[in-house]
Amino acid sequence: QLIDAAYGENIYVDDRTIDSHVKRIRKKFRTVDDSFNQIETLYGIGYRYKEN
Repeated sequence: QLIDAAYGENIYVDDRTIDSHVKRIRKKFRTVDDSFNQIETLYGIGYRYKEN
């Protein structure tokens, strides 16, 4: 869903592209809060944001 929303359905984007973006987003949040863990990885499904 993230790939389709970000890039559209007619463009091929590797799944690892989203992984790279999420990794960078997590890193940016952790520069502000070392304990940031609200983005969960759901193996085989994707990602989920959880509120504390």
